[in-house]
Amino acid sequence: MKNTTLSSTTEIHALSAVEQDEAPDSLEQAEFEFLIEQGKTLSSKLEALKVLIDQHRRVYLSTVPVLQKKQDSLRRAMVLWLDQRLKGEGLTARHERLIRRLICSIAMEFALAGDRVMRALHDVHSEEKLADIERAQAAEAQAYLKEAMGEEFGEHQVFENLDDVLHAKFDFMRKEAEVRARNREARRAKKKKMSPADLQAADDVESALRSLYRKLASALHPDRESDEQVRSYKTQLMSEANTAYERRDLLALLELQSKAQLPEATLTSALARKKLAALTDLMRERLTALHREIRDTELQATAEFVLPASMTIHEASLKNHLNSRKREMLLELRRLNEELTSVKTDAGLKRWIKEQTLD
Repeated sequence: MKNTTLSSTTEIHALSAVEQDEAPDSLEQAEFEFLIEQGKTLSSKLEALKVLIDQHRRVYLSTVPVLQKKQDSLRRAMVLWLDQRLKGEGLTARHERLIRRLICSIAMEFALAGDRVMRALHDVHSEEKLADIERAQAAEAQAYLKEAMGEEFGEHQVFENLDDVLHAKFDFMRKEAEVRARNREARRAKKKKMSPADLQAADDVESALRSLYRKLASALHPDRESDEQVRSYKTQLMSEANTAYERRDLLALLELQSKAQLPEATLTSALARKKLAALTDLMRERLTALHREIRDTELQATAEFVLPASMTIHEASLKNHLNSRKREMLLELRRLNEELTSVKTDAGLKRWIKEQTLD
């Protein structure tokens, strides 16, 4: 009897040791929960950034393109007026030559953007047709890129303009990147097969995600709701849950758990140490992705709104930059108006030509 009791006691202690080894300790739980909070903070920051940029875009599009269109209209009017003035009398050969040069300079920008009238005027006043200039530029760019990127680039192709060369360059780079990626993946597949530990970690992650998703699906099933508004809301949340599960986005699933008003039992309490470690790695990957998405969103906004590269994007900085740009564009509009009025007299025209040649 004594031996049996001793044996039972030993088994209990052995079982406790296994359970203790499998259960996550408080530091592991704290780290995982800290990563979740970081993820929520970054997710909120990203959403707020997107909302801010969308709001700014509406104001930007109602201001900058309108002013730009007015500027273009005045510059185009200048080209048309100078063309007409050349048909008149009282100009020296030097002034006529300078005016033709200025017409070509201003008209080229519009012509390259597809303005046929400006293209025709450029070719009337230029010794070299715009198509010939574009082909020469394209050939020069092609030769440079062929030297830099290899003989295969643009082989047996004749480009009409720089846009065609750039499109060919990006297509060439994309194909090269695809080949490198395929080769890299093939090498990795040969070098490394998933170890039993890696396979177990992947299974642990999928098991935890699937469990959380099933709880959400059960709580959010819209067919169980009679109220149309509630059913519509749950349908939207269910759609988000499906997307999050497909993307293996643990953070999004946890946030949906809160929206669905499910009991906020600590996820770690139901997880073994190995599963928690796998989910912790998954959260780290998600944080890296959020940092990258925030950076990419800021870079896209910088390019779209022509912001200084060093500018920190927030509501005040966007507003100040837009106001500054608006002031500059209004000043430029006033200058163009004044110039167009001034050149209507011979004295004003000669003064304007001198100013342009000095610039």
